[in-house]
Amino acid sequence: MRKILDNLKLYFKKKEDKNETICYCFNISSNDIAKEVNQGCESIRDIRNNTKAGMGCGRCNAGVERVAYNAIKNRNKNI
Repeated sequence: MRKILDNLKLYFKKKEDKNETICYCFNISSNDIAKEVNQGCESIRDIRNNTKAGMGCGRCNAGVERVAYNAIKNRNKNI
């Protein structure tokens, strides 16, 4: 069971490392969101206001939140 969990963590870590497009309406990538977090955005609302990610059709909202949460968590881990 432990090996399965470790493999899942590795899979999601690799997936997170990619510069994937999150919002196709405004062409916002995961690196764009991480950049906003590193420049001081403190919330999903800040990221949406600065990038417009998730403000078009809305299908990417879960992805925007996932990437933003992980970027904020990683930034706080490094402080």
